[in-house]
Amino acid sequence: MKFEQKLCPFCKKDNNCMVENPTSCWCMKTKVPKELRQLLPKSNTKSCICKSCVLEFTSNPEAFKDKYSSI
Repeated sequence: MKFEQKLCPFCKKDNNCMVENPTSCWCMKTKVPKELRQLLPKSNTKSCICKSCVLEFTSNPEAFKDKYSSI
């Protein structure tokens, strides 16, 4: 499975990653839980998790896992 750099590996929406300009990227100010990062597909090498998925996981990790368990 191929992942697009600008798409979240979970919801497949724009992740708004600004990796080319890290001082302005939202992710520099947001903690991405290790447990969420561990859910990334093994083939994911080029895409960041979007802020919405980080917040959704943080608010209800079990529901998030159920929703995306087939990835």
